[in-house]
Amino acid sequence: MHSKLTRRQFVACAAASSLPLAFPAIVRAQNRPLTIFLTVPPGTSSDTLARLLGERLRAKLNRTVLVDSRSGAGGLVAVQALRNQEADGSWLMMAPNSSVALLPLFSSKPTFDYEKDLVSVVECASAPMAFTVNPSAHVNTMADYFDSVRKNPKLASIGVPSPASMGALVIYQLGKQLNLPLQAVAYRGGAPLLNDLLGNQIPASGSILPDYLEFHRAGKLKVLAIASEKRSVLAPEIPTMTEAGYPGYVAVTSFGLYGKAGLPASLATEYASIVTEALATPQITDVLHKMGLVPVGGTPAEFHRKVLADRERWAPIIKASGIRMDA
Repeated sequence: MHSKLTRRQFVACAAASSLPLAFPAIVRAQNRPLTIFLTVPPGTSSDTLARLLGERLRAKLNRTVLVDSRSGAGGLVAVQALRNQEADGSWLMMAPNSSVALLPLFSSKPTFDYEKDLVSVVECASAPMAFTVNPSAHVNTMADYFDSVRKNPKLASIGVPSPASMGALVIYQLGKQLNLPLQAVAYRGGAPLLNDLLGNQIPASGSILPDYLEFHRAGKLKVLAIASEKRSVLAPEIPTMTEAGYPGYVAVTSFGLYGKAGLPASLATEYASIVTEALATPQITDVLHKMGLVPVGGTPAEFHRKVLADRERWAPIIKASGIRMDA
């Protein structure tokens, strides 16, 4: 007599039958180095973050971890590099949310779809956009800066690290709200923008706080405000945009790890757990705080919801701005 399988037995059998399909991919992953693609050049805060977490992944997984910069096109070069690999967990990407949630929205013919091509692993750290000027501008507040633009439109140029950036969108919104000819000037990354701001080659900048915090503390640059809901514990003297008199401007960049779609959920969860544990250690927290980054951590599901929320929030603003990255 044949007895019927219970629901629990059926689920167990189904899970067991899927192992032969998943196992080869996981084995291949364990036999290869783990490579983390970067969307930016070496020496940036993303690079430092990736190497810190890469060292913890190496120790926990007993596996070589490499960091490979694939900068260019606002993050698209790194995205394409990841898409060209197997989804076996041997390749990840460290990227800001602008390169994943927002980048396709800047194109009339997107070359990738976040939900089809990528999978969120873990949110690693966050940083607000900082509105920064050279001290030679002799302005102390956002209102001072905007008054100077009214008197001299040549001061309306504001550098951003990429056209597909939150900074560019905030500048668009502010110009429209204040009826000022604010112009976002796109650079190829934060490093050349920082050099020009330090050299007083451009009057102002809208990029992430870590790019400027060290120089702000040294008096070489002046951060007028940050685009976050509350003041940063890392620089409590800097007001928020709301406190500066411009409410509603929140632009926080999330740096996270992503995998190629099809990455086994067990590996994504394992990576997220290791990273979250590492981000809670004083050694890593202290380094991130000195850079101006706030550690986050969490699960793949939590990070996925965050990416979708960012996309939904910024989509209408990107559409209204008319900013495009089409060749």
